[in-house]
Amino acid sequence: HFQGNPLNRNTDGRAGEGILNVTRKQEKKTMARKTKQEAENTRNTILNAATQVLLVRGIARTHLDDIAREAGLTRGAIYWHFANKANLLNTLWKDLIDKNDFLFQVMGCADEFDPLGFLVEQLFIFLEKMPANARRQRLFQLFLNEGVLLQHDYSFHFDRKSFQQQRLKNLESLLRDSVDKRQLPASIDTWLGAITIVSYIDGLTPQYQQLMDELEIKLDVSFLITGLMHMIRFGCVCHACS
Repeated sequence: HFQGNPLNRNTDGRAGEGILNVTRKQEKKTMARKTKQEAENTRNTILNAATQVLLVRGIARTHLDDIAREAGLTRGAIYWHFANKANLLNTLWKDLIDKNDFLFQVMGCADEFDPLGFLVEQLFIFLEKMPANARRQRLFQLFLNEGVLLQHDYSFHFDRKSFQQQRLKNLESLLRDSVDKRQLPASIDTWLGAITIVSYIDGLTPQYQQLMDELEIKLDVSFLITGLMHMIRFGCVCHACS
């Protein structure tokens, strides 16, 4: 004979099943989040390994097998996250641009109230971050130096000429705004000034870490920026405008 109220027993059973279903759903969500996080961790491991191998071997001589070995993964694991080498390269390049580690991706701010102050501020931030971002900056330079050669072999869409022209245009626009707001003399050749900034930064970047680490030279960021500003103000003169 059953003891107790069958209705209560059935109700308790349904309640138990409901709790069990909720628990299972929570476990599935937890597992999904865990799986997603693991996939993201693996993807980051691959990108870090790719950066390391690229900086040693160069872009053209790096193969997915090299990256798999560096990451401690199988070649299949690489293909799970990236369709091919070009896809991986495009991901690395987009990451460099999106994270704005480099001065020239934060330029071109329209209608800047203090354009020269903005330029100096961005230069200061860029140079201050340089030691921490040395590896990423080396990778950036690697793309600039080798990227143009890869378009014949891979579907890696990187137009170095257009990218460099855009950097110069953004900087020239900022310098021109500085002239318009009388922060710089009207005699400044803004195009030459933009070229000067790009040359200065691109020349300093690959040498910075060596000067800091190997030669133990302490670089004063304010001094570097002041020197660049003097170069622009007094060296980049349009004689036709004087």
